[in-house]
Amino acid sequence: MKEKFEINGRSIGAGQPVYVIAEAGSNHDGSLDKAKELISAARSTGADAVKFQSFTAEGLLNPLRPMENAQDWVPHPAYPVVERLTVPVEWHIELKEFAEKEGIDFLSAPFDSGRADLLNEIGIGAFKIASGEITNEPLLRRIAAFGKPVILSTGASYMSEVERAVEIISAEGNDTVGLLHCVVLYPPEYDECNIRSITALRDKFSCPVGLSDHTPGSMLPIASVTLGATIIEKHITIDKSSEGPDHPYAMEVVEFASMVSDIRNLGVALGSGVKEPSKGEIPERVGARRAIYAVTDIKKGTVLTAGMLKVVRHCYGLEPKELDNVTGRVAKVDILKDRPVTSESV
Repeated sequence: MKEKFEINGRSIGAGQPVYVIAEAGSNHDGSLDKAKELISAARSTGADAVKFQSFTAEGLLNPLRPMENAQDWVPHPAYPVVERLTVPVEWHIELKEFAEKEGIDFLSAPFDSGRADLLNEIGIGAFKIASGEITNEPLLRRIAAFGKPVILSTGASYMSEVERAVEIISAEGNDTVGLLHCVVLYPPEYDECNIRSITALRDKFSCPVGLSDHTPGSMLPIASVTLGATIIEKHITIDKSSEGPDHPYAMEVVEFASMVSDIRNLGVALGSGVKEPSKGEIPERVGARRAIYAVTDIKKGTVLTAGMLKVVRHCYGLEPKELDNVTGRVAKVDILKDRPVTSESV
């Protein structure tokens, strides 16, 4: 796998700014205007991409599901909800063009081959694959064959299943893969989050990694960046009190913008990892450190004793580590009280 890849000219991977995806999901509530409002809102937060979900009810769900006795089958209660929240074919190009005008990447997660073909036809810059599709090998092959970057969520998966999915994608000649740790609970408890898996994925596959998060607030996305996450996906909504499956655990716009700001600041604060003074700290190497000074006037030719010397700020003379070496030396020049002892004076 490639350690870095590009989405619409934007480099993704270690050493690059975190790629933040605002997951609109189904929070458009079946309204094109609301979908556009979400795109504008995502752009206002500083996110890099806004992401929708491309599915049809018939391509996603079986219309029936078994009762508890597993013998009687009844209409699936989610089926009409999914029908209502489907992004129509004609919306896709309009939303993509709107996002481009707003200056934000348009992404969508396809849930069947028809929607994958549609997204490829409109020129999407990368494919996001939901956790539930990680074992959908026909879909993985179809998407991988387009040769575009693939961001794969790995919720509810064992490492062996992630390996298999990456193997399927690689077999199509596609080595531009990003992997997102995810917990497919809405929301999960913190003791189920296991965000150290981000490091495990990075070490195993040497590719860009990140987090698709469903917890409240921004703690886990920010913590994940310190673990090496270079992609963060988080749901966004205009109003989390709205009706709909994705609103309650999504971030409202102000909260999302605050998270993005924190992620950007953290990305800068992480630095190079080389332990050295910052540019601004250089003067403090004098101001905050100590040196050897004279307690009293010391005449030239005087043998220095410990009682004649003190170690105080600021560091304009010999460092404290030289104290034992200075004691017992002969002053080469007159040293005035409260003046530093230097290599020229002893």
